[in-house]
Amino acid sequence: MLVGRTPVEVAAEAADHGPWSLAAASASIGVVLSREQHDRFTRYRRLLLAWNDRFNLTAVTDPIEVERRLFLDALRMVPALDDAIRRWGSGADSIALADVGSGAGFPGLALKIVRPALQVTLIEATGKKVAFLQSAIEDLRLDEAVAVHGRAEDIGRDPAYRARFEMVTARAVAALPALLELCVPLLRVGGRALLPKGTDLDDELRAGHRAAPVLGARIDGAVALPGSGTRLVTVTKTGDTPARYPRRPGIPAKEPLGGTPVGPGGRR
Repeated sequence: MLVGRTPVEVAAEAADHGPWSLAAASASIGVVLSREQHDRFTRYRRLLLAWNDRFNLTAVTDPIEVERRLFLDALRMVPALDDAIRRWGSGADSIALADVGSGAGFPGLALKIVRPALQVTLIEATGKKVAFLQSAIEDLRLDEAVAVHGRAEDIGRDPAYRARFEMVTARAVAALPALLELCVPLLRVGGRALLPKGTDLDDELRAGHRAAPVLGARIDGAVALPGSGTRLVTVTKTGDTPARYPRRPGIPAKEPLGGTPVGPGGRR
């Protein structure tokens, strides 16, 4: 945050530059971007759209919609992110965050830009997307960020990553029961998952509440994010995850814990 500038002042300044401004929209939800952070988001958008001409990274191709639907949706998570950091009892510089199924970097890379002290690991199974993430990390000069090529089911069983993170995020990856099986094994006991989902979530939540205790976790809530069609599911890891989870690739989605398969309830 820039010293001496309030969210209202930033919003007013940014509004002078056109009908839509990421800085103004972000400031309106209490997340004030520094000029350096705003410049990084601009470079990120340009890099994403340039790569998207060659690879299918995202269906969102309008520059303003990239900022509105991808960047701003991630920024809406920042208050919950900051709350989780405070609850952990330490600063962001000691928080390791894993982003499962990171795709083009949402929300993990966007959260890294706005909270640069986070140690961020972007987990992605598709090689071309990993290449993009590595290029973005280098181009944006983001320290303490790395892209890892692999399936979350395999990464979650790897001792280098299992139970190593204070926080986990994932966007539009799977239905909630499967998503819990992919994310919870990565968390340290006491760690928290922040999982943005769609609004039509009741069936997933019921199954998720049954699945979470099996994995050593509990679902704390599912709160609508302001100005969006997203509900943010928060999950706390309460105990060790049994060694048999996550199961082998594909099984968490085909045979979900807590009930029958349901739709993903999200979108990229």
